[in-house]
Amino acid sequence: MLSEKLYDTSAVVDLVLRRDYKVVPGAISIITVIEWPPALNYVHRVLYPTKSDYAKAIELQVRLRRRGRPLPATDLIIAAMAINNEMVLVTLDEHFQAIREVEPKLLLATS
Repeated sequence: MLSEKLYDTSAVVDLVLRRDYKVVPGAISIITVIEWPPALNYVHRVLYPTKSDYAKAIELQVRLRRRGRPLPATDLIIAAMAINNEMVLVTLDEHFQAIREVEPKLLLATS
């Protein structure tokens, strides 16, 4: 499933508002819906975090805090969902690069 994409809020907003996409291919997390509710009009698949996603997010935060770089929980959960579902995370947010530094399994792309 490595070709499937999970879009974070920054990527969805970019594609819809700046590039005039009518449909964004791939999935978003419920976190993106909470951050930008209009996303539901452009993406047809919404993923919800599981217990293993929360566990992975905690693991990522522990690694980041050891480096003195804690990040927002929302970004950690989205990254964990991408990792656990073997999806490419499409983002414009640089926070995710810091996560990639502590977890090479996180695959990133820009929109």
